[in-house]
Amino acid sequence: MLITREVLTRMGATSANADRYVDALNAAMVAHAVDTVPRIAHFLAQVMHESGCLRLTVENLNYSADGLLKVFPRYFGTRAEAEACARKPEKIACKVYGGRMGNGAEASGDGWRYRGRGLIQLTGKDNYRSFAQWCGQDVVADPDLVAGSLAVDAAVFFWQRENLNALADVDDLKAVTRCINGGLNGFADRRELLEKARQALRDLGLAGTFAPAMSPFAPTHRVLPLQLNLRSTPQVTPASLLAPLVQGTEVEVRGPTAVAGWVQVRVLLNGVVREGVVAERYLEPYAPRPRARGGLRSRAAPVAETLPSLPAVHLEADRPDITRVRDGGRAYPLGEADRPARSGPEGARGAAGLARIVDYLDVAKADHLRYQPRAGMTFCNIYATDYAHLAGAYLPRVWWTDSALRRLALGEPVEVTYGQTVRELNANSLYDWLDEHGAGFGWARELDLTLLQAAANAGEVCVIVAKRRDLNSSGHITAVVPEQEGTEARHAADGEVLRPLESQAGTRNVTRGVSASAWWAAERFQSFAFWRHP
Repeated sequence: MLITREVLTRMGATSANADRYVDALNAAMVAHAVDTVPRIAHFLAQVMHESGCLRLTVENLNYSADGLLKVFPRYFGTRAEAEACARKPEKIACKVYGGRMGNGAEASGDGWRYRGRGLIQLTGKDNYRSFAQWCGQDVVADPDLVAGSLAVDAAVFFWQRENLNALADVDDLKAVTRCINGGLNGFADRRELLEKARQALRDLGLAGTFAPAMSPFAPTHRVLPLQLNLRSTPQVTPASLLAPLVQGTEVEVRGPTAVAGWVQVRVLLNGVVREGVVAERYLEPYAPRPRARGGLRSRAAPVAETLPSLPAVHLEADRPDITRVRDGGRAYPLGEADRPARSGPEGARGAAGLARIVDYLDVAKADHLRYQPRAGMTFCNIYATDYAHLAGAYLPRVWWTDSALRRLALGEPVEVTYGQTVRELNANSLYDWLDEHGAGFGWARELDLTLLQAAANAGEVCVIVAKRRDLNSSGHITAVVPEQEGTEARHAADGEVLRPLESQAGTRNVTRGVSASAWWAAERFQSFAFWRHP
């Protein structure tokens, strides 16, 4: 058995619906290789969203006029058109689905006859025909079978046909969502359900009851220049930039793109396989490096390196004189007695807690001297570490010196002494710390702004950090904070985040705002990264 009823109830299903579907889900997932932790978690997240946590197997088309204008703007260009169909599901289905996906014209009724059914809603006569051939039952003649005895099969059929296991293997929630939805509708809920699935599998010990996914990463090439940009599309624009890859980074070339000179690649970033595209001319064929004592080392399946755990470090905490209004003491954590904390680790509680922290720190307030620029100095690192500290995520204001790290590695006790065993970290240093140590303190790297903003909205601590080319100049770090009504990120029409909602100190302090450009991709920065902490 891959999952239990408790996995489904933890994700929001009633006990009765969990009992109704758990055996069928297990049988179908085993039969069609949805049998690793990443695949199961992604599959369940989409199934639970599409079915309203196993409550619905037929598409709900009972939209208001406002709902039609928001969800189907292509088909309802005016309010009058929307009001003519509002609360008339059959009329809506025929208008929206008529004349496409193999359906007859609007008047044929096919739009209603072949509306969405199943746990991942199968829509359109062409899809019903394909499913009939796959399952051996005539669902074209009897489409209600898809909402009943074949609801689970329809979901697995769609998952298999679209090869969504491959996208789950590389944790590409956006691509999975686009395949199922055609856009990013409900993306935040799908992401929350994905995290619930992962947590349930961990908590219930089910991740150890079947083989974990083998890493799909098998390097074929290395990066030649000092730095090469991994991009989402074969276009050199700030919007396409995902992450910088340093010289020698191993990549797996998956094939050419539609644009000559570019290739699709996979790369291992901070322990996670990610996908993107790069210019092929900057790669050289991969040859495994020799071991120190002979033989060759294969990287087809990455092996975690065992390192001694390092302790977090702060200067003296809870000092009442370390306040927002003090111009000084910035190496110490805030000590004010009324400082807030994140009230919950996830969801609305966590997001509300983060919002309270942002409001409390009020970085743009003139008398909060701790964060105000002066004499050519800016304090983005102070603000970011205060924000993370109050939220319970470790982002160091000071960190161990190299000599202290060597002593800690030998198991020696090390006393915290400013300037001797610990030193302050600026934004450039925080970039390096997150890259080297972040994963050990619960930080996970993201490549996508939509996912980063969704994580912040779900109550996670999220930051963007960029390292300067000139290390004598300041890097920059900002917090990506939960959206609120009237204060939101900048979204594309399909819901994709173009610019996140940020909070920052710097030459200009902003409590909540949206940048006019992708500042982290500016020429003055050599590299950047997006990070989140549950």
